[in-house]
Amino acid sequence: MPTRACPLSWLRLFFAACRLVSIAAVVALAACADRGGVSGGEAESVADTGHLFARGIDEITDLYIEPISGQKLVVTGAMNLTKLDDKLDVGLTANQLTLTYNGSVISTATVSPEIGSTDGGQILASLIAAARKYDPAVAAMREDTIDKAVFDGMTSSLDRFSRYSPPDEARDQRAARDGFGGIGISFESNSEDFRITAVTEGSPAAHAGLRPGDRVVAVDGQPTLGRRPAEVIHMLRGPVSSTVTVTIARDGVEGTHDYKIERMLVVLPTVTASRDGTVAIFRIASFNQSTTQLLTESIQREEREAGGRLSGIVLDLRGNPGGLLDQAVSLADLFILKGPIIATVGRHPASHQYFAASGHAIAPDIPIVVLVNGGSASASEIVAAALQDVGRAVVIGSSSYGKGTVQTVMRLPNDGELTLTWARLVTPSGYYLQAHGVVPTLCTAEWGSDDDRSLDAALHRTSDATPDGVSASAPRASLSDAAWSVLRHSCPARPGSPALDVKIAERVLGDPVRYGEAVSAIHPPSAPALHSGEAPPVAALTAVSGSLSSKPRTP
Repeated sequence: MPTRACPLSWLRLFFAACRLVSIAAVVALAACADRGGVSGGEAESVADTGHLFARGIDEITDLYIEPISGQKLVVTGAMNLTKLDDKLDVGLTANQLTLTYNGSVISTATVSPEIGSTDGGQILASLIAAARKYDPAVAAMREDTIDKAVFDGMTSSLDRFSRYSPPDEARDQRAARDGFGGIGISFESNSEDFRITAVTEGSPAAHAGLRPGDRVVAVDGQPTLGRRPAEVIHMLRGPVSSTVTVTIARDGVEGTHDYKIERMLVVLPTVTASRDGTVAIFRIASFNQSTTQLLTESIQREEREAGGRLSGIVLDLRGNPGGLLDQAVSLADLFILKGPIIATVGRHPASHQYFAASGHAIAPDIPIVVLVNGGSASASEIVAAALQDVGRAVVIGSSSYGKGTVQTVMRLPNDGELTLTWARLVTPSGYYLQAHGVVPTLCTAEWGSDDDRSLDAALHRTSDATPDGVSASAPRASLSDAAWSVLRHSCPARPGSPALDVKIAERVLGDPVRYGEAVSAIHPPSAPALHSGEAPPVAALTAVSGSLSSKPRTP
């Protein structure tokens, strides 16, 4: 890994203990236990199920950004059992929870307002056991299906970004974030075969001699014919350094050939680069653990190929849904020499974090344009807001999504995951990203051309007030919610990635006068820059509601 993969050395130490996600933040708290098979007995099965739900209740009541009672989680989880079979019904009267099947009571439980996570988990497990005993439809269901119904009920009482992912889905999400053991191929499938479309350079598949056009006909002796693509992907993946035998059919070659390949860690690439003269354009699809490293390497490569000097950089974050918080911070740090990047605040003490530039930027002076649209969210908004607020970049496009919360991802005993909103994001200039998002410096939501007249009109539009009296250049931390609504309405969020945005970015970067006017159009508040350890520049951050758990957490 290159030395400059993560320039924030102190952040690297912090995130080694606790990686926040946008986000999504990952904290692996427990060893994994597979509950997919049949338990050794009914009592053991109920105990395992009770432990799973107790862990979920414990994590939600401890970490969720707003206080929520264990009683509410138990009740909402139990109520969702009715979605498994319409013959089931759940009622609550004076803290008494009743489960019926075809009108007959099959289980009851008292759910007090002060119920703890252990008792709550056991109540849910007992209700499930009763449902499986008396309802043949539920008895035939996989445990994962029932678990998901209950957890979906719990998280329905939270915000829309908090959710439960069953084991299969959670494993895919971890692979996308952190990488996976694989061989380095991409394939497309039809009803007859799985044909390799790309082989990653330097991958185990490349060293073994696999080629684009080869057909994967079996994995470890199991035919691929008739399988879903997701099944074949899981067959090819496995622990790093383990081996897999891939049976290949090659056009023009008689028969098939077996390749025994050792898996390696594969992290999906998130950065693609192109260059127009001395302007480098980097498309960032998401933020996983390799994003900052890949961008660092791409910048250095493009600089070399441009003769040692880039005149401008375009960061294309359009449609980027976000990803890891530490990667958003370290990526912004590549371009900011000093000053704040982002702050987070929530109910749990560990959610209060302040991130500032490390002073080790690799491109602190190159002019930058950031492209955003209505699909740019979370980590993308962190980068765009940080560079915009400190006067480091011109943001072009349409208003971003407005997802200004941080999620922490908790790994559960069944290998599933709970994604919980636990903090809000505060930009360097002091406004909350949630609902507000990033409003571009130059709005292209309704543009039709990239000529000089349009550029001048856009620059004037930034400095002029809207008909409602809201100026796009006003300090954004000072705006009320109503003013924010007006500002976003003046540049509505739009999908898509029109080529016009890139043309406008190149024109702005090619004209130092226009770039200077645009980059200085939005001024941060006149308050002095913050330093690590100081409170974020929003007075409301000190008024965090709810009691804070002091229970130690294991990273």
